[in-house]
Amino acid sequence: MPTHRGPWLLIVDIAIPLALYYGLKALGVSDLNALLVGVVPGLISSAVSLVRERRTDLVGMAVVVSMVASSVVAVIGGDARLLLVRNAWISLPFAGITLWSLRHPQPLTYVVTRAMMVRRGPLMDEFWETNERFRNAWKWITVWWGIATIIDGVVRIVVSYTLPISVVPATDPVITVITIVVLQVPTIILLRRSGTWHAVFAPRRPTVG
Repeated sequence: MPTHRGPWLLIVDIAIPLALYYGLKALGVSDLNALLVGVVPGLISSAVSLVRERRTDLVGMAVVVSMVASSVVAVIGGDARLLLVRNAWISLPFAGITLWSLRHPQPLTYVVTRAMMVRRGPLMDEFWETNERFRNAWKWITVWWGIATIIDGVVRIVVSYTLPISVVPATDPVITVITIVVLQVPTIILLRRSGTWHAVFAPRRPTVG
C-alpha cells in the first residue's frame, strides 16, 4: 500500500536527488557516480517509511528493491543508463500485477484505494457488495491503470536509452506526473458514470452541533 509521506515525497524523492545529480555533475563527477549518490535520499526515505508504518508496504518495498537492484546492476555493468531505467522496473511488474488482479474478487486499484480511504471504507464495501455498476467501474479502472502503466514503463525505457544521460533525470518526475494526471480521467469518468463518485469522494461537510 502507498505510504503517507506527504510533501516530503516531492523534496526527498524528487528535488534532492535532482539537485545532487546536477550539482555533482557541475563539479565534474561522472554520470554513474552522481546518479548513485542521488539514489541515497530516496532509498533512506523509503526504508524509514517502511519501518515507521510497521506493516508490509508492497509499493514501498518495490521502490527499495528497485533502487538497490538497479544500483548493483549499474555498478557491475558500469553503465549509468541501467540506473536511469530503474523506474521501469517498477512500472512494468506493477502493470502485470494490476492486470492479474482482475482474476481476484477485488482488483488492485480498489484494494489500494480502499486502504487509503479508511473513513469511507465501510461505504465502499457496501457499494462493492450491492452495486454492480460500482464493481464494474473499478474493474475497468484497473484495466486502464494496467495499460497506462505498461506505456509508462516503455516510455521510460525509450527515454533512458535515447536521450542524453544528463537530460533523463529531469524527465522522470515529468513522466510520473503526466501518467498520474492522465489516469485521473478514466477514473473520474467511470466512477461518475456509476453514480458513486460524489458519495465516495466528495469532501464531507463538518457536522454542526
